[in-house]
Amino acid sequence: MACFLRGRAWNRFEPRLLPLIGLVALLAGCQKDDHPPFAAGCTSASNCKPTVGISIGSGGTGTPNPTDGGFSAGTLTGSVLELNDATFLRAVPFMQAATVSADSASGTPVTGNWDGTNPFMLSNVAVEPSNFVVVSPIAAQGDAAQTIQAVETNATDTADLFVVDSTVIDGILTAIAMTRGAAFGQVVLFFRNAGTLEPLAGIRAVMSSSEAPAYSSASGWVFPDDTTVTDSSGLVMFGNVELPTGGNTTQTVTVSRPATATVSAIAPVSFSVKVGEGAVTLATVGVQL
Repeated sequence: MACFLRGRAWNRFEPRLLPLIGLVALLAGCQKDDHPPFAAGCTSASNCKPTVGISIGSGGTGTPNPTDGGFSAGTLTGSVLELNDATFLRAVPFMQAATVSADSASGTPVTGNWDGTNPFMLSNVAVEPSNFVVVSPIAAQGDAAQTIQAVETNATDTADLFVVDSTVIDGILTAIAMTRGAAFGQVVLFFRNAGTLEPLAGIRAVMSSSEAPAYSSASGWVFPDDTTVTDSSGLVMFGNVELPTGGNTTQTVTVSRPATATVSAIAPVSFSVKVGEGAVTLATVGVQL
């Protein structure tokens, strides 16, 4: 099973979350069914190994072993797919041109091109646990938004990246009586049990820089109150996130889990995500229980 798009051929993939000594990791991997996206690409079934996008907590900053068989530090290649429904579970090939950029070792961006068919290729990519890679559609018209995702470039050289249909974001915000602001960023997070890989219910996520948080629920997307937690989808969107100031590029998310009769509490833990004006940031968050 290949999940690396070459030409027009494409199969699906899924994340496989790695446990952390700390509490939170943003991850990706391969699958063949509907999946939380944000996954590193793979060229064969044997190469579909887990990779970490961002890790937070004790032991989260170490250098992992390479997670694909042909790991070549400092390069990144892959394909661009589009997410166009509010489950963020299904991707289709993105057949339009886009620019792909990542941080270099010097901190300046390195760029490559996605032509709608052939894999993009980046060189001189910073080798680090969390390199935020940006896909910017070139077409002035269309609904595909600039999209940001974290890639563990110290462990992989292959990653399938995503653009999000902005009308999906608009639909979620409409459900909570809000409107997307062009001067804000949008952040979509999947919460998963790092041990079982299942979506994680019962998580409370707070992003104070967001004016329009929305939780997926059985009745649709809802604006949270102080008791709202994730449902069985483990999916949260933070809408209209203020842009970082003072030269920063990230905003903070704080995660906890209230205790119930059947589950123990998780103390608050924070991590950062990159936010861009008009962009959508995607992340799968693995919670070590």
